[in-house]
Amino acid sequence: MAFQLWYTNYFVDIDSENPVDPKTIEGINGLGEVSANGNLSAWHVKSQLQEDDFKHHLNKLLTDQTKINPTDVTVTKGINGGPLSML
Repeated sequence: MAFQLWYTNYFVDIDSENPVDPKTIEGINGLGEVSANGNLSAWHVKSQLQEDDFKHHLNKLLTDQTKINPTDVTVTKGINGGPLSML
């Protein structure tokens, strides 16, 4: 049996006039598995990082590589997942 890691679902809402495709941000994969909606205003990230670490790294990436102001970003922690999440 393969070892499966736990993750947390993070939902990132971006209220900015400068939307960006998260897959174009260098290092974004370090946060986890990232996907975005059609207008790039909402991202979903499956991450193994704790909430404080996730927010810190996300803010640094946004500040360094985009014109998105971190104050325009709302991060919501969703349901934890993993091999036993359905029990």
